[in-house]
Amino acid sequence: MKHRTHLVFVKLRSTVLMLLSCWLFSANVQAQQAQQEIKFAVFDTLGYPLNIFDQSSHLTGGVLKDFGDAIAKEIGASTMYVVYSRRRVEQALFTGQADMVCYFSPQWTDNRDQLFWSLPNLPQIERVVVLRDKPVLNQFPQQLFDKKIATRLGYFYPQIDKEVVAGKIKRIDLTDVSSMFRLLTKGGADGLISSEAEIEGYFKNFPDQRDQFVLSKTPFSVLSTQCGLSQKSVWKIEQINRAIAHIQANGEQDAMLRRYGLMAK
Repeated sequence: MKHRTHLVFVKLRSTVLMLLSCWLFSANVQAQQAQQEIKFAVFDTLGYPLNIFDQSSHLTGGVLKDFGDAIAKEIGASTMYVVYSRRRVEQALFTGQADMVCYFSPQWTDNRDQLFWSLPNLPQIERVVVLRDKPVLNQFPQQLFDKKIATRLGYFYPQIDKEVVAGKIKRIDLTDVSSMFRLLTKGGADGLISSEAEIEGYFKNFPDQRDQFVLSKTPFSVLSTQCGLSQKSVWKIEQINRAIAHIQANGEQDAMLRRYGLMAK
């Protein structure tokens, strides 16, 4: 009887050890798989050529997907792109729901210390747009004084913050670029401020309107954007920076910009 009990105990222990070993192996595989994926947060407000969405709002192409895919290839990761409203992107990064967002800047957030910041990479060049029959605006902020300027709700414009507060420039906030162009066309604004990428995206959707507007020759602002990495991410900022440096050095970044009709600056 004692011998039989001992055999049962040995078999039970072997079964437990085997199950534990299988569980540990499965958990290790899952952990490795999780570490091999990098999850990018995507702003739903950024359209062509930065982002190309299908009818279900899934990211299918654009400069930022090409850039993210290139980073992932450099660090040996698969990619996942999750679309968020602009106000939810930062929270997704802070909580670790997403690993990283690109085409962002420490200048655009009050929570810059809660993210790791990459090397400067994709340029954002803003210009002032006016109707073709109006004087072109090229001196900033002086030529914007006493004017109504269409801007994006939630966007930062440090070049004119003081003048807006002082009442020298009236800022009209709208939620999307199309609304800004419509307001300008109807005479509700004297000009609008937007990035070259967003302006090009608008003209792609409405090519017949391109000749109705003139862009400032002088950029309103020039900024090399950065990628913000979650402090909860398994990926390290050093890995991301090495990847970006290589993408820039081998000409891949410039090729992406040219592919979508954007000049590499």
